[in-house]
Amino acid sequence: MLAAILGLVACGGEQTLKQKKEVLESKKIQLAKLQNEVNMLQDELTEADSSFGEKEDLGIMVTIKEMFPERFEHFFEVNGTIQAVEMASVSPEQGGQIKEITVEEGDRVSVGNALARLNTDILQKNLDELDNGIELAQTVFDRQSRLWNKKIGSEMQYLKAKNDLESLQKKRATLLAQMEMSIIRAPFSGVVDLLHQKEGELAAPGRPILTLVNMSAMKVKADVSENYVSAVKENAEVDVDFPAFGYSTRASIRSVGNIINPANRAFSVEVNVSNKNNLLKPNGIATLRIRDFEAENVLVVPAICIGKDGKGDFLFTIEEKDGKEIAVKTYVSTGRSGNGNTMVSDGLMAGDRVIIAGYNEVANGDVVKVES
Repeated sequence: MLAAILGLVACGGEQTLKQKKEVLESKKIQLAKLQNEVNMLQDELTEADSSFGEKEDLGIMVTIKEMFPERFEHFFEVNGTIQAVEMASVSPEQGGQIKEITVEEGDRVSVGNALARLNTDILQKNLDELDNGIELAQTVFDRQSRLWNKKIGSEMQYLKAKNDLESLQKKRATLLAQMEMSIIRAPFSGVVDLLHQKEGELAAPGRPILTLVNMSAMKVKADVSENYVSAVKENAEVDVDFPAFGYSTRASIRSVGNIINPANRAFSVEVNVSNKNNLLKPNGIATLRIRDFEAENVLVVPAICIGKDGKGDFLFTIEEKDGKEIAVKTYVSTGRSGNGNTMVSDGLMAGDRVIIAGYNEVANGDVVKVES
């Protein structure tokens, strides 16, 4: 009984597969007939209307720039270092032991403030001796003067007494000047940046006791290649960027060096910048952006849209033909490039429309659609 059931199932499965194949063949015949009918109808419609079946060419989407005369500028950049306009390593005018340092690092001082004092004990003793000598010389001179007025004594005695007094007075003035020189004063207003010596150490001319810097005014000093010697002028405006400090400003060139360094074929340029918030620090890095070329009423295009082949530089302009916008390969003569733009000296006219986006997808004669 089981064998009979399995036989019936197998026969039913074979019958179903056979029926599916027959249905498939029937459908293929019907599809072929429909395709023939569609082809016949298309041929008849094409004979009646030649434009039937043609797809409308919508064109390649592009962005354009209409040419108008404008201003073109070219810049170059150089790196420089930040320096304080007023910065000094302060040392005494004469040697001596440091008796007192009146400031600490970070203190703000005004011009003329005492920064340190040297030991003046020996000078003070010499001054005391001079004062005693001057007192005696003054007494002698007064007496000789009274006698000379009475025509008593010789003129030489009078002149000698006068000379002795004046000589001692001049020595006293010199000694007072030396004592004043023992006080080291601030040559300008600023901040005590670094102390180099301590109280009790010996100071000497040329050996700094401290470093004083004025943080309110800074300058940028840079070396510029001699190729730009005719383009860089005093008082010209430049852009100054301080990347490490996140700060940019605009300033004018204070001075231009007159000597070209043979080691690097460059000349120096200085630009003064303000430092109101004490943001800038000496020896930091700055970048100067200096204009070396400018032209008025010229045609300018983005440099990236200019291509090059065996004939030269080219770009794509747009012309209207049969109511459609057509890309035209146009050869041009170019000038300077800068800031992503290139000056076109020949090949374009005012009013021309240049493809500046989508230029790498079009070819000469392609239909394009201008993006509004």
